[in-house]
Amino acid sequence: MSFAVELYLDPATEVIIRQVWDRLADAWVSASMRESGYRPHVSLGVSETLDLEGASAALEVLAQQQSPFTMTFSSLGIFLNAEATVFLGVTVTPALLAFHSEFQTRFQPYARGLWGHYRVGAWVPHCTLAFGLPLTQVPAAVAIAQEMTLPIQAQALALGITAVSPSHSELLRLFPLGGRAILTVP
Repeated sequence: MSFAVELYLDPATEVIIRQVWDRLADAWVSASMRESGYRPHVSLGVSETLDLEGASAALEVLAQQQSPFTMTFSSLGIFLNAEATVFLGVTVTPALLAFHSEFQTRFQPYARGLWGHYRVGAWVPHCTLAFGLPLTQVPAAVAIAQEMTLPIQAQALALGITAVSPSHSELLRLFPLGGRAILTVP
């Protein structure tokens, strides 16, 4: 089991992304996100082990200091490996990169086995629509994802620490940005 820190989005954006997850699952393309307990998010970092209490204290302070902010999902992308991931790409801005860098500075002392592609300078901010896809399913996944109207203006509202495996995600801690209340989607 690994640990991820995720940036959570406003309810309206969550609904849009969950609708895509539903269409992918209903079309027998991929149920990877819908059935594994994930919430629509942008991952900031993943580690193999985590001092949960230390990381929680550090991230709670970061969340209180950071007001909610706007992100733009402006593209559709694919990570191609033996199994593919289809995702919504976030427009990279100096403010987003600065927030990610500050996050990494506060997260690293408590994390071991950091996944390299989330490190500063390597991070590709994205929201996963489907993962673990056989390459033959990529065209179907892309066709469904293309039904969305881009760009999507989203509000980043909270940080969450999750325990993750290839088939499951469990929220362990939730920190609202700016110390505000969080609205959730049932």
